[in-house]
Amino acid sequence: MPLARFSSFELLLLKSRHQTDTASLLLMAWVLASRGHITAPDRQRFAELAHDFRHGHDLDPLIEIAASHDLAAIQLAAEVLHKDASGERAYPFLRQVTALAASDGPLTAANYHILCFLADLLGVPPNEFSGLFEATTGQPFKAPDDPSCTAYWQAKERQQEQHHQRESENRRDSSSRQQHQHDHHRQDQRSQQQQRHHHQRQHEKRSNTHQSPPPNDRTRRALAVLGLEPGASRSEIRKAYRRLAQVHHPDRVFARGDAITASASQRFQRIKKAYDYLMEAS
Repeated sequence: MPLARFSSFELLLLKSRHQTDTASLLLMAWVLASRGHITAPDRQRFAELAHDFRHGHDLDPLIEIAASHDLAAIQLAAEVLHKDASGERAYPFLRQVTALAASDGPLTAANYHILCFLADLLGVPPNEFSGLFEATTGQPFKAPDDPSCTAYWQAKERQQEQHHQRESENRRDSSSRQQHQHDHHRQDQRSQQQQRHHHQRQHEKRSNTHQSPPPNDRTRRALAVLGLEPGASRSEIRKAYRRLAQVHHPDRVFARGDAITASASQRFQRIKKAYDYLMEAS
């Protein structure tokens, strides 16, 4: 006689310390899987809920069964729950599964129908479940939009039109801000350029104001006597005078006769006068 082969969920029920709790956990995992991919935060939330259940086995197989949408296992879990958790015992479970379904925002269409199925399975009337849902989530229990209705697609079109209008307004606002920034930048550049021109004119004006006037004829002659160029400083004038005075002082040629001495004296007088004039003029 061939041995009976058990499914993964049947094996978990055989291992479970409390089969109703194991069935409840599978249906909760089914709610998570019906929202889409089961994320790490979903697994963490599921593990925290499982602390209050007497299952005694690993939770990962339950999540894998729910993620594979094993309808045979889900049907078996529903039968176990219907047998052992109907009536008043259904309300704690429905509160938990409702909070789980609404934990990440509005209900998906799949979770809406799952909650309706579970409430009906456990014998809770629709009006009572609506009150339970609102008390648990703070939101009314509303049916999702029906894609088979014309009003659904009309509302979608209005939403798309509003979305496109907001995007168009945002683009216009962005373009206006960019143009304003560009104009402001150009204005700053013009202002900086005007300031540079102003500073340049002021500098040229100060330079022209402080520029020494060209030397007159007498000054040029005095400088030429001392062997200097126009613009010579007082220190340069003094050094030139001392050097020429040592060379052309009459005492240096006194022994060479009166004529040479007289010529040296005249030369020295011109040097002395040129020096005195330049020192006074500077």
